[in-house]
Amino acid sequence: MPFGSLNVSLARLTAGRRSGRARPRALESWFAPFALINADAVGLVPILLPIVAVRHGVGHVGLVMGAFSLGAIAAPVVGNLADRYRAYRSLTAACAALCAVSLWLFPLAASALQPLLGLANGAGFAGAVTVANLLVVERHPKAEWNSRLGWLETALSVGQGGGLVLAAWLSGLTARNALLIAALIPAAAIPLSPMLIPRMTGSAAAAARPAAGTASPAAGHHPASAGQVGEWGPASPMRVRPLHQRTLADLRRAARLLRGPFGWMLASWIPAYAGTAIIFALYPVLFSRAFGVAPRSSAVAFAVIVFLSLPLFIVAGRVSQRRGPAATLAGALAARVVLLAALAALAAVGHVPAIVPLAAFGGVMFAWSFLSVASPGLTGQLVPGAEGDAQGALNAASGLAGLGGSVVGGFAASLWGYPAALGIGAGAVLAGLSVFAVTVLRFPRASGAP
Repeated sequence: MPFGSLNVSLARLTAGRRSGRARPRALESWFAPFALINADAVGLVPILLPIVAVRHGVGHVGLVMGAFSLGAIAAPVVGNLADRYRAYRSLTAACAALCAVSLWLFPLAASALQPLLGLANGAGFAGAVTVANLLVVERHPKAEWNSRLGWLETALSVGQGGGLVLAAWLSGLTARNALLIAALIPAAAIPLSPMLIPRMTGSAAAAARPAAGTASPAAGHHPASAGQVGEWGPASPMRVRPLHQRTLADLRRAARLLRGPFGWMLASWIPAYAGTAIIFALYPVLFSRAFGVAPRSSAVAFAVIVFLSLPLFIVAGRVSQRRGPAATLAGALAARVVLLAALAALAAVGHVPAIVPLAAFGGVMFAWSFLSVASPGLTGQLVPGAEGDAQGALNAASGLAGLGGSVVGGFAASLWGYPAALGIGAGAVLAGLSVFAVTVLRFPRASGAP
């Protein structure tokens, strides 16, 4: 769900600089088409699609955005095609075309077809970021993965911010004109893909292979920072690859992990993630109808929040190192309970200054900086030696929880109103926090800093 590829693991980049490792070139030209696709999926879609879909009811908005999140299922398919045929350019162009066509058709389609178009857009996005990830991990040595993926996430976040600003302007146009213009953004990535994306040569692939006696590439396709990405969107470079590597044996190992403390972590993470997905799925509609904030203003405000949240990763890394990832994760979840409950109360009161609910939403977003840093660290502590399997299970659970939260939130808002939907979200996060507090926090391996 919610929403992917928003943020950057700046703490890891800073750590890499301090360690004295050579820093690879920060930005590469082939980032551009992926930034455009990201601008579509996590900049334009979350603002424009709910505005158009709400004509068929708030419950329909939840269905559309839930289907968009479900688009992550395309990641393994595209990953397999990329591995088999090395067709990175054509696959990226195809994903961009899928995003563009789905946007263009959305205002013209019947309500029953709109969730399918949301699914198509999410699938195009998930496929594209899978290719972007592969272009890093298969062309460069493993020691450079985290730094290069971090800079790729930076480019994607810039694309998202630009998409949100553009969405602010487009939200004032008619649905057809707005989405027709919006479709031009991912469409621009179609010609740029063959122009800018490098070809995979034998020498490039060989450069990424480990030396003799080390792990094989198949075993090493798990970036250490996997999972440290945003919530808005079905996938992101640091989320997709672990899911792509799942095999039947991997899934069996992941199932065995559920019997230990990681199983309790997953049991707490799912309701907490689903509860927050409610506000992300309904964001522009919620702020327009409950708080009187025009979609133009809410889009600009979200763009500002995205950029302000980036430096918090450094702070989150330090807090997690000092206090431990379990305590950091618990604190971030507690903050979200309070903020979602405050939003529910504000929606019930109505007629409040716009800055108040926007500030609360910003706090919900800022909490993700701490959750995204703490969750992989805690996973490593709870299941040492099986981090890849556990992180893949956590990411899969996040996608399913985002789908469920979006759908439930939409129908709750349509039946009982926005305060009730937000209250359900706060209650779900509280339930997750309660499970976490009475289980994971009591495990010795989760009690201290790494």
